[in-house]
Amino acid sequence: MKKIIMLVLICLLVPFIAFAAFPVKYQDNLDVTSQDKTFTLKSNTVKVSATRPMKPMKEFTLTYSFDKPNIKSIKFTSNMEMNMGKYEYEGKKLSDTKFSVTQILVKCMSGKTKWYTKADITYNDGKTDTMYVFFDVK
Repeated sequence: MKKIIMLVLICLLVPFIAFAAFPVKYQDNLDVTSQDKTFTLKSNTVKVSATRPMKPMKEFTLTYSFDKPNIKSIKFTSNMEMNMGKYEYEGKKLSDTKFSVTQILVKCMSGKTKWYTKADITYNDGKTDTMYVFFDVK
């Protein structure tokens, strides 16, 4: 009986523990919820723009516009504050300097609304960069 009670308790607690952890540290200066922003990377400068408003269960697009045409590919990973699972997307190449990703993010059962998108950038010379942008999906 104790084993059954322990199993039920673990099954109930695990989802609530996941709500508490944000997978990466939120940074307000990287938040593109209300305005587009420009970031300086090791090998390039990028402007990130978004379709707005960002709402749960509604499609939106992030567009990354680079100063230099030295980008080979971008892999995007998004996750919610409650760490409910990763969502991976290959960036769509629009031109030599522009990539985009279209996403649909779910509504968090806990009511939390912060999301991030991680961009793993691969340059033509094989070097890489990683950057994050954050947004509030309400």
